[in-house]
Amino acid sequence: MKVAFLGPESSFSNEAAKKAFPKEELVPVESISKIFESVESKKTDAGIIPLENSNEGSITQTLDALASTELVIIAETYLEVNQCLLSNEKVSSIKKIFSHPQGFAQCRTWVEKNFPKAELVECASTAGAAKKAAGEKNSAAIASMSAANKFGLKILAKSIQDSADNKTRFAVIVKKDFSGAIKFPPSSKEFKTSLLFGVKDKPGSLFDAIKSFKDYNVNMTKIESRPSRKNAWEYVFFIDISGSIKDEPIMKAIVELNKHCAFIKILGSYKRIE
Repeated sequence: MKVAFLGPESSFSNEAAKKAFPKEELVPVESISKIFESVESKKTDAGIIPLENSNEGSITQTLDALASTELVIIAETYLEVNQCLLSNEKVSSIKKIFSHPQGFAQCRTWVEKNFPKAELVECASTAGAAKKAAGEKNSAAIASMSAANKFGLKILAKSIQDSADNKTRFAVIVKKDFSGAIKFPPSSKEFKTSLLFGVKDKPGSLFDAIKSFKDYNVNMTKIESRPSRKNAWEYVFFIDISGSIKDEPIMKAIVELNKHCAFIKILGSYKRIE
């Protein structure tokens, strides 16, 4: 089986892919959108995508892609993210730093304190940033320790993220007709269900929609809005709830939710890969 991840190798997405698929063929691609395209076109059987970071929140590119795809989520996993400063230069000579936008965001305070005048250059992945730093003078990268080994860089500083408890949540996506064909290592017992919906344009519509979860004692653990990209100032809402779509209270809550929505899309019911 082939699994697409945000490459190149030694990215945090690569580490998450190894955790979820330790025995499968892992295929690096250049962007989150390319992961979706790879799975949709059946170039790969599955993909692993970053959903959110514990400190910086959701990955908006991922949410936007989930809103427009027919792929479904079948599992999630969490990865501890230890950001490092990598370079073969002296600290005093570093004038440019490469990293993924999330890497910069997670290390914002440290970078401002230690490199207030450095040029910050965004890359598609932290591993790609390390590759650039290895080939350019007076530069460094914010990336993983494994990226240092991969691209022959020295680790100048470890754990430079602003929060010690820094984790990223990843999701496994597949085509609907392939969702039952993948077996995972031992996982948590609890299900999580993710879905998105759009409410009707009238006062109190969002309140009326999500009230169904309280009425049926369903725990909604997350809600977030994103522009619909169809009409200006029109939004869709992403939510996570505890439990499976097959649980009777959740089925009843979603039936009630549907009465107040313009549309509903179930993204998947799944467990966590430990």
